[in-house]
Order: sequence, then C-alpha cells, then structure tokens
Amino acid sequence: MMKALIWCAPYKVSVERVPDPKILNRRDAIVYMHPLAPTCCSNLKYGAASSMVEYDFDVTRGVVSLVVNGVMFRYPNIRFITVHSGGTVPMLAGRMNDRIPRGAEQYLPNGLYAELRKWYYDIAHATFPWPYAAMKAFMPESQILFGTDYSPEPIESTVDPLPALKLSRAFEQMMLRGNAERLFPRFKAK
Repeated sequence: MMKALIWCAPYKVSVERVPDPKILNRRDAIVYMHPLAPTCCSNLKYGAASSMVEYDFDVTRGVVSLVVNGVMFRYPNIRFITVHSGGTVPMLAGRMNDRIPRGAEQYLPNGLYAELRKWYYDIAHATFPWPYAAMKAFMPESQILFGTDYSPEPIESTVDPLPALKLSRAFEQMMLRGNAERLFPRFKAK
C-alpha cells in the first residue's frame, strides 16, 4: 500500500497537484491532506494568525477542488484523509451543493454529498462541540478518525473535549481505532 502526503496551499488542488494520481490509484493509495495558509491569505494582517481560521478554509478549498475537478471520480481507488473535522466542509456542504461549477456534475454521479462523504475526516483540534456536531451530522461514523495536531497543538486540545461529547462506546471505539484499522489493516492489533 502506498501512502502520499499532500499539503494544501494553492487555491486549486487538482490532478496536477496530486503526485502521480494514476500510480496512486493503481496502488490503492491513502492520501493524507493537511492545510497551510495559502499565499493570498497568510499575510492579511487582520489581527489573527493564519492558523486561527485559514487552515480550516484551506482544508475546505482542497477537498472541494479534488471533488469538483474530478480527481476522486477519475481515480476512485485513492482514499483521502483530511483534518480538523473536515474544516468548514460540513457547515458549507449545502451551500456548495447549490453552487456546483458548470461541468463538474459529470464527476458527481451520486451528487456532491456522496462524494464528500467518501473522505475520511480526523478530529484533530476539532472536538469542540460545534465543529464536531457539524461533522458528525454530515459524515458517516465509518469515515471519522482520531487524530491530533501534536506537536503544534497539545494533544489535550483534541482529547480533553471528548468526554463532553458523550460518545457511545461503540462509536468511540470505531473512531479511536476501528476505522483506522479498516483503513490500514496491516496495523490492526492482533
């Protein structure tokens, strides 16, 4: 199994930005995508660090770009993981669905929501009640993974809010381990 790492940052993450999508597809690759602040938005000087909001918008730009530009459609064996409970994707999915770019429908045979729900979202630094609730309402439980933003963020920023979410034991086990074991079976505990 091949794994690849994609850092978002340019506005358009497309086939050209995915390293060798034909090879990734042939090898059933798992691609982990983490954001950066795009050049356009990293020096806006509005008083906040770009990591405060831009990273989650960059997650959204990256996910949407791969979906509407047909990367997932043309290379269906690549599985994608992104971070921060999907950034703003769960909150903006309805709005995105109403504004699918002309021509992109060909890449969405089952609609935009179905394509967005194929992703895996980790919960790194996004277990606060609001982003978590949006992600949980939108994503199937089978697509939610545990992850942290350690070392830039302390592990506690992800772990400490978990008890307040009152997760079922079954889902907690899926998120903490079971979903990742399905995705990476060779790492499954014996």
